[in-house]
Amino acid sequence: MAGFTVINGIAEISDPAIYQNWLDNEEFKAAVAADSSPERTAVKRLLIDFEADMARIVRDDKVQEQVVEVMTRYAAEDYVQHDPNAAGNGLEKLIEHFRHVPVVGEIPPPVVGVILDGEVACLMMRKVVPDPVIPEASYDWNILTVFRVHNGKLAEHWSTFRKAVPGQDPLGD
Repeated sequence: MAGFTVINGIAEISDPAIYQNWLDNEEFKAAVAADSSPERTAVKRLLIDFEADMARIVRDDKVQEQVVEVMTRYAAEDYVQHDPNAAGNGLEKLIEHFRHVPVVGEIPPPVVGVILDGEVACLMMRKVVPDPVIPEASYDWNILTVFRVHNGKLAEHWSTFRKAVPGQDPLGD
């Protein structure tokens, strides 16, 4: 594998280009999704593809044009949202929420791991950020989000986001 290794189900990225090309890097996404059964691999791949498709529409500044298509493909009609910044439950409210997410002009971080327990999956994304303590240094920031997948669709979501002023980044960048 070029530019990364997967150790205990978590991708360790050695080539910084992966942070930019992960959306279209099939080798990377397949390696992160790999699991002990085709069913588990399919659930992991669903979640990775969802994150990649969402990241792609943010990167390409196509949220308004493509959010309905992407959300309809991945999320259940009765989607339950546990993000303090979201407007409420249901597919329509999820779509409306994403219509107002700020586009920051950078590629969202890659999914480096997915941990499954029944219908619940925890995704770990990784972003290299400046170290606030050591000048000129950086560190890997691991961002976690949790989904419940039911009948091949995202059915529920819990986030680690803090509540933010509308229009501001809940990650605090």
